[in-house]
Amino acid sequence: MHLSLLAALIFSILSILSVNALDEVFPHVNSESFDHGAYGPYPNRSYITEPKLTSPRLNIQQWDSRCHDGLYIMTCLRGDDVDIKGQSPMIHDTNGSLVWMNSTYGETFGHGVQRYKGQDYLTFWQGDDSVHGHGEGIYFMLDSNYREAYRFSAGNGRLGDLHEFRITEDGTALVTQYRYEKGQWGDESPKPQGYIWDSVFQEIDIESNTVLFEWHAYDHFDINTSDFPSGSTGRTQFSGYDFFHINSVDKDALGNYLLSSRYYQCVIYVDGKTNETLWQLGGKANSFTDLSGGQATKFGWQHDARWTSDHSGITLFDNGARYDLKPDVDASRGVHIALDLKAMTAAVKQSYVNPRNIISASQGSMQTLPSGNVLLGYGYNAAWTEFAVDGEALCDVHIGSQDSFNTGAVQTYKVLKHAWVGLPLTKPKAEFVDGWVHMSWNGATEVKKWIVQGGNSTLLDSKWALGELEFDKAGFETSVRIDCARWRFIRVRGVNEEGSVLGESEPVPVDCQYEHPGMRKFTYVEERPLSSTWAGKVLEISMVSIGGGAVYSLWQWRLRRDTYAAIQDLRAWA
Repeated sequence: MHLSLLAALIFSILSILSVNALDEVFPHVNSESFDHGAYGPYPNRSYITEPKLTSPRLNIQQWDSRCHDGLYIMTCLRGDDVDIKGQSPMIHDTNGSLVWMNSTYGETFGHGVQRYKGQDYLTFWQGDDSVHGHGEGIYFMLDSNYREAYRFSAGNGRLGDLHEFRITEDGTALVTQYRYEKGQWGDESPKPQGYIWDSVFQEIDIESNTVLFEWHAYDHFDINTSDFPSGSTGRTQFSGYDFFHINSVDKDALGNYLLSSRYYQCVIYVDGKTNETLWQLGGKANSFTDLSGGQATKFGWQHDARWTSDHSGITLFDNGARYDLKPDVDASRGVHIALDLKAMTAAVKQSYVNPRNIISASQGSMQTLPSGNVLLGYGYNAAWTEFAVDGEALCDVHIGSQDSFNTGAVQTYKVLKHAWVGLPLTKPKAEFVDGWVHMSWNGATEVKKWIVQGGNSTLLDSKWALGELEFDKAGFETSVRIDCARWRFIRVRGVNEEGSVLGESEPVPVDCQYEHPGMRKFTYVEERPLSSTWAGKVLEISMVSIGGGAVYSLWQWRLRRDTYAAIQDLRAWA
């Protein structure tokens, strides 16, 4: 056999082994073990360079290059099996690698990117979400350096609710509140008095916290017509009846408001001057003729109602389910509903359903992306799916195991996707362990390569670096092996696409107790691009048929680092 052909054959076999010899590969790809709970309800991982961070090990069920648009995935995790360190706002790239998280905030909701006064900010709510299905907390805006630029409550000094924090085109903020009040409802006359959680939304000035507009559900809706039964709730003090349950607010160019009521199963349009309801979509008082056989107005327990960009319709996440109620649909859906506000008709323009028919009894989000793709987050079930405009499922990702769905083990209220440039003021982190250099820089979106420099002193003068090696960035934490006998200290430098150094770590001592003969420069990609994963699967199938005997004998070679070193040696030889 020709030498180069033999080298290619051996390299292909070793490439297969390099995939299968790994005990843990992040992210997981279409892993049945993941979804059946082999790694627990919330498979997660930690980092050598950032031991205080715990992030999810995603299971990518389906992937398409059309999702790889340079935007970032924004989530806030919660749930019975999510440790407090994992409940912080976090950013992932479309390959499933962590980009940034801050473990100091604790439980947060609604993490995304919003524009204010010409700048992009990371925005989210943080507080206590155990207050009867809503929350009491404050709102944060972080700048591109991850500094707190703004931190504020709802208007009039009240704590704000977790369901909505939306910056309008006017530069104001829309926020929700739940207020504990006395209310009256029932069939008797006079109606008996009890206690309610009144749904409120405010438009506030971000700089001064002044309330510009305020609306109360109790002033406009008859509690007796709610689709959520009160039972004994609200008849004794400190057990308020949440009859309306506001969960989203949007404002249009006319100055009016679109809001979603989960417990009236409707979306209403409120006059921005008079507070009056102009029309209602869905629910018992629906104002529209449904041109889609009931599918445009018969949504249930929904979330995240938004105007489309051209104001010709709305989008929402139709849960189709709630707790303690048998659903009458097979799956939750995202739905784009076209509205004719002259003829007062509604029609489904497109529905979006997860290929595994996920049905979520609470929470959820729908976002139309700049490409026209649609992103659904499944709330109570920690997963997201990106669709093409025509409803084709492109990318499908699980954060928690599928066997734990509908248990509350892992949840994420919304999943959003945004452009973001992160320029942290911290330094890169480096650690040397057993012959390996591990490096990361939490939040540094612009780092594309790493330079490892070596020296024999901690004095960082112009002559410090006795040599350097360059590696491509590979996920949140890049790990490479070096010849530890060369230097006593190393440091790492993060480099952008143009080759400029963005930052460098403190020097780290090199412990030479671990040595591997014949070390070469190479990059160990623990968080591999998905394309290489699929290529590995194809190679696995083809090479089993070509050289099964060779594969079997080499399969015993299970040492992760030696396998990768051998591959690099083979590349140099071939």
